[in-house]
Amino acid sequence: MRGLFLVNVKVGRGSNGILPSTLAGAYVSAYATATDHETATRLAVRKLTAQGFEFLATQGPITRLDPREWPGHVAQSWPEFIDELPKQDDIEAGLEREMVFFGPFVGYERAPEGSSPRHESPGSCASRR
Repeated sequence: MRGLFLVNVKVGRGSNGILPSTLAGAYVSAYATATDHETATRLAVRKLTAQGFEFLATQGPITRLDPREWPGHVAQSWPEFIDELPKQDDIEAGLEREMVFFGPFVGYERAPEGSSPRHESPGSCASRR
């Protein structure tokens, strides 16, 4: 049975035109409907690379979400983007087919030699699908 998975990903800027030129890459929460976490990860990476990003790594565990809890997840994780993310009906329909979408992109800059990385605020590089 198909489920909804959250895959947190770190990407490099690659050849995409989405990220401002001052950013080296981004962190993004990718959501995919799939039968298992490995398939969800492949789908998320494929869509990101098709958009011109360079896949660097997954970040943390891949989580299977209860699709019925989607509104609560959005309200807790992304309240400022509640109108930009899919609605409950979209999630339920997505369980019948392949679906991949993204939360906000959180950009990061190249770290100067000898310094630690500095991250952009969550709203500085937001994108929907």
